[in-house]
Amino acid sequence: MKVDANMQAMQNIGTMQQVSANNLANVSSDGFRASTAVQQGDRISISADARAAGVNTAGNPLSNSNVGREMVNMSVYSASMGANVGVIRSQDDMEQALMALKK
Repeated sequence: MKVDANMQAMQNIGTMQQVSANNLANVSSDGFRASTAVQQGDRISISADARAAGVNTAGNPLSNSNVGREMVNMSVYSASMGANVGVIRSQDDMEQALMALKK
């Protein structure tokens, strides 16, 4: 059973949620550079987002956070977390059924 793989996936999803939450929290912070979290295999890499930021009337850079994109990401991460929880529950139910058969 691959419970460990699902637990790792949930940790990665949690990290990606934290990155999006930070981007959302700083959407109004002038000069804030949003981050991007990308999963590659079982690893997460976090890097500065390459999107250009606008400037305010004083010529200072604005945040390059994109509220719409981050909200979509949060919805996807929430669904992914729920799916992994469902898989772990199913695996647990299967193991319990197998243990009952052994008795």
